[in-house]
Amino acid sequence: MWQCPKCKRDFRNTNQDHYCGKISSIDEYIAGQPEDIQPVLQKIRRTIKEAAPGASEKISWSMPTFWQGENLIHFAAFKNHAGIYPGDLTLSPFKERLEGYKTTKGAVQFSFDKPVDYGLIAEITRWRVKSVEDKTKPNEKLYEYEAVIQAADKNGAFVVFPYNIRTEFGKGRVKIHASFDGEPYNGSIVNMGVKNHDGTVCYIIGIRKDIRIKIGKQPGDTVYVTVRENNGQ
Repeated sequence: MWQCPKCKRDFRNTNQDHYCGKISSIDEYIAGQPEDIQPVLQKIRRTIKEAAPGASEKISWSMPTFWQGENLIHFAAFKNHAGIYPGDLTLSPFKERLEGYKTTKGAVQFSFDKPVDYGLIAEITRWRVKSVEDKTKPNEKLYEYEAVIQAADKNGAFVVFPYNIRTEFGKGRVKIHASFDGEPYNGSIVNMGVKNHDGTVCYIIGIRKDIRIKIGKQPGDTVYVTVRENNGQ
């Protein structure tokens, strides 16, 4: 075992790379790195900041971090390389661009003995910004389908929403504008513990009694349903 003389933490390998001590700001983090790599880290910081102007800076997981509703991207310095950590890269469009770099599912290493591709860092950052913004963007898609009205407890009724709302909307409960045979309804798509025949989650939309009376439909009848996310308009 090897003990770091600064932070007194024990490590398996001698001189193992690690984050030493508690850092409160990115300025402090960079100032604590070797002088010859500080300009590289400052340029990585500027590159990310320019590519994500709406993000704020903080320290998270002991690394310089840019935050935009969630951790957007981290960066860190090691003995022989700088790493960036933008999250899951498996679905990113950078597969060819990352050939030749040492990568993991969520990290890219930029060796200090080669010119750092700041343009690539900027592109990855912009991709992460778009990914985060897409999560909060309302789904404008109109869903139209026919469904059988099903009975619920206490004389209630509902129809199934035949899609996975986490896939469609990125959340587990969605406020909606809907209609049943043209009769408007504002409510939510929810999971009330109902399961499909295959055991998967079944998402439902309740149909109030007054709406059923207006359209002349009861459980067992087929109704034409339209659904659009309610984005507050």
